[in-house]
Amino acid sequence: MSQKSRKYEDNYTILEKITESLNKDEVGIDDLVEKTREALGAARVCMEILNEQKGEFQKLETEFSQLLRSSSEVAASAVNSEPVESSAAGETAESDEPTEDRIGQDDPF
Repeated sequence: MSQKSRKYEDNYTILEKITESLNKDEVGIDDLVEKTREALGAARVCMEILNEQKGEFQKLETEFSQLLRSSSEVAASAVNSEPVESSAAGETAESDEPTEDRIGQDDPF
């Protein structure tokens, strides 16, 4: 496989094969420099691809954060723009739930 391949998986496979060959003592001294160069080239391509991907993920993260912020702002403005019901006298509407200030008001005893 050529180290000119821009696929991460291809270059990672090159590194795996070279590492396996070195661990099994299959690479002789005559081929060691060549295999080292090949491994270095494959590692360089892998790092370039990873750095590019990192940059792309950072851009996507920024766009996603902006999208979340804008959707939160839209939701907040929708909640704030809803009309609030109020009584004619300007008092707050009473609910069926007892509150501290209403406890005992309706109790005739």
